[in-house]
Amino acid sequence: MKITPFTRQEMIDCIEGRPVRRPALAIGTWIHPDLLSEDKQQRYARLMEEYPCDMEAFYIKKPATFGQPGDRFCWCDVKDADPHIGRTRSVGVDEENAISWEIYDQISPDIPDPTGVDLFEGWPPEDGRYRMAWLSYGPWSRIWEYRGMTNSLMDLYTDPERVRHINDRTMRWFREVIDQVAAGHKADAIGFGDDHGMQKGPFMSPKMFRKFYYPFYREICDYAHSKGLHVWLHCCGDAMTLLDQFIEAGFDVLHPIQKYAMDETRVMEQYGGQIAFWSGMDLQRILPFGSVEDVKEEVHHLVDTFYLPQKTRTVFTVSNRLEDNVPMENIEAFMKEVHAYVPGTAADAAGDPGDRE
Repeated sequence: MKITPFTRQEMIDCIEGRPVRRPALAIGTWIHPDLLSEDKQQRYARLMEEYPCDMEAFYIKKPATFGQPGDRFCWCDVKDADPHIGRTRSVGVDEENAISWEIYDQISPDIPDPTGVDLFEGWPPEDGRYRMAWLSYGPWSRIWEYRGMTNSLMDLYTDPERVRHINDRTMRWFREVIDQVAAGHKADAIGFGDDHGMQKGPFMSPKMFRKFYYPFYREICDYAHSKGLHVWLHCCGDAMTLLDQFIEAGFDVLHPIQKYAMDETRVMEQYGGQIAFWSGMDLQRILPFGSVEDVKEEVHHLVDTFYLPQKTRTVFTVSNRLEDNVPMENIEAFMKEVHAYVPGTAADAAGDPGDRE
């Protein structure tokens, strides 16, 4: 039987902590069907017809990382600054775009400039569901793109003013996009990613985060809220010591509460009800390597942990971009079980979920 997705208002109620009729499921930007094998693409399309997500998420058109002088829709317009030009050896993935401060200082001050660019190219018309505009990178990820991870961590100490300059550039871009979203593009939220967490702890101390990134996040949340938009943050890894500041900054939703990096029960004990969780099904072990029964058991754990019927504030998804190594049977089991499982009945979960009352 085809599932009826949440209305826009039901999704808003879920995020803001009002009762809704069931757990929410919204894959968001984490499945790219074109990256799956042809057979999986067909099966995924059929699955989406049967279990349509409770939210539609669409990418904002992204500026190019590198351009040339005169290019406006890019993050760096310095002549031949792209380090890929002439490169004959591979480098670490977080260093592949790294440029010097000398190059950065030559970038035109007012780019990226979205003037004349259709940022919403390919967006379908409204269908009654909640809609999110996904902006991709925030300021911490933006400095990685400019400087590489190793340099970025040092830059916090050696070049704090330039770090703030990157934050200001990113903020200007975010404001311009939010203005366009709010001007009639029918979205209810913006979302972006900034991966502050490693597998065990964040990249920087809460004190350094407070100094460099909390002010940006507070400003962007205040600005988006003033336009009537929710703000969703993706942050991989263990960001437990930063959650207080995420909440204080005003984020409405946090993704993914990453299993094996964070303790879901502890997170809910300390922060349940203070922020909505876009709870991510594990992609490190369970979805790619577990059995269908393993997937169902983990769904039961997630729903029992995060779903509060009288104060929901939880949306279920996957923990990151789903790759082709995940068996389609596990994707199907995850999505179906979120809808089928009745919270608190894990002991009775054996067998076909469709047979349960």
